[in-house]
Amino acid sequence: MKKKTGIILIVLSFVLWICIPIIPFLSLSAAAKTGIVSALFIGGEVFFWLGALLAGKDIVKKFIQKYWRKKAKEDDPS
Repeated sequence: MKKKTGIILIVLSFVLWICIPIIPFLSLSAAAKTGIVSALFIGGEVFFWLGALLAGKDIVKKFIQKYWRKKAKEDDPS
């Protein structure tokens, strides 16, 4: 149950990050936009790290290896 909750929080953190570029196009005051963007930024970070803690080291390690590690090119001699 903890792993599923952690994965859900990680996915939700990415959803919050995706929402940030949309906010400037809304018809709100500058102060409201700033507050919303700040809340989305902080919420995304908090949800990611809470999700990482709940999902566990093995899940986070697999996720990083799959999505964030650059794969060596076939024509790259190194």
